Amino acid sequence: MLGRVRDRQRPGGMFYGWYIVMAGAVSIAGATGITVLGFSLFVGPVRDELGWSVTVISIGYSIRSFEQGLLSPFTGNLLDRFGPRRMAIIGICTTAVGLALFSQIQEVWHYYVASMVLAVGQSLGAGGNPFTLAVMQWFSRKRGRAAGLMNLGNGSGYLVVPLIAILLAAFGWRETLLILAGAVLVILLPLAMVLRWGPERYGLLPDGERAEPDGDEVAAANAPVRAMMSGSGMSVGEALRTRAFFCLMLAGVASGASFNTWNVHLVPHLTNQGFSTSTASLFIAAFGLISLAARVSVGWFGDRLGRHNVYMLAFLFLGLGYALFAFLSPDRPYLLPIYFLANTTGMAGFSVLGQTMVADYFGTRRFGTIRGLNGTLAMPFGIGMPILAGWMFDHYGDYQLAFVIVGAVAASGFLWVLLAGKPAMHER
Repeated sequence: MLGRVRDRQRPGGMFYGWYIVMAGAVSIAGATGITVLGFSLFVGPVRDELGWSVTVISIGYSIRSFEQGLLSPFTGNLLDRFGPRRMAIIGICTTAVGLALFSQIQEVWHYYVASMVLAVGQSLGAGGNPFTLAVMQWFSRKRGRAAGLMNLGNGSGYLVVPLIAILLAAFGWRETLLILAGAVLVILLPLAMVLRWGPERYGLLPDGERAEPDGDEVAAANAPVRAMMSGSGMSVGEALRTRAFFCLMLAGVASGASFNTWNVHLVPHLTNQGFSTSTASLFIAAFGLISLAARVSVGWFGDRLGRHNVYMLAFLFLGLGYALFAFLSPDRPYLLPIYFLANTTGMAGFSVLGQTMVADYFGTRRFGTIRGLNGTLAMPFGIGMPILAGWMFDHYGDYQLAFVIVGAVAASGFLWVLLAGKPAMHER
């Protein structure tokens, strides 16, 4: 095993960290497309068959957010202790069980139990956390680029949504969920086998730098890399005593709560504005295609211009995008290009660089636990906003005011990242 990993470091061989990036991109595309982005497609069929309100269905998604947030410190600690591969395998299997349970729901409490199981699976590893930890360990100076390439998976996840829509039309929502449960096992489990602990266990350095000292110049060039070895960084207690931890938590509130609301109510808002369900699915696919370029670009610009600076600006784009989304309709096609540019750029910023911020500020020593605590403290807002948006739709008949509020919340992230200050030790 050690030899196979070291072979990737020989002249002419690709650094093993890039294999993790590629496997992560495919795995995240499948997991995100099925368990997160595709959820909105099931709102209408479930409501029509079972007669539930949008608020009731939104609560199911919020339960998932609640449980994921509640479990995050625990699962993050398990990730730090037992490594990414074991946790990914357990999470993927649990997610498949959750999807199968979802296909059998008859009562509201059945739906909520299935949502809880899905939350456990996503929190344990199916949501991409193991690949994120591995990439943070295997890269330091090139962390933004690596995260950007891996997050092509998040963008590609949008391309899974039209496939789910085709399955829904052909088989119905219950059969589609069973098909997706099988796909999770067949596709994602083999990809989890690529995961490894950090490069130091294999005699390597992050970014593919040479571990052998070849003189003063090479030693000087490798000094920043050695300073950010995958086992370095703050303890949990040290991180909690910093202002940056709480500012980044509030920035996570701004991005996570707004994204959860957009994701749950994306298709219902578009259809309520006059788009057909098939057009809404194509809208999601187009969004995903455009976001692919945005994610790679944001990672590259982050490494070149400073990940903190680019992350901060991303929130302004995100807020503008959500505000424009409130007013999209078939008779306002001129808003679409501005919306796509703003929202894909902003979403790429928080999804790509939001991962690197924990490692940049606090190192990778307790990356999983610190990131999990950050998510737990932000949890109430991620739960409440989708429910509030569903309540506003049930009472006012549209989502326009809800998404204007979502845009303002998202834009507030700029202020919190500004107040966090720049990373002192872990960003080049």
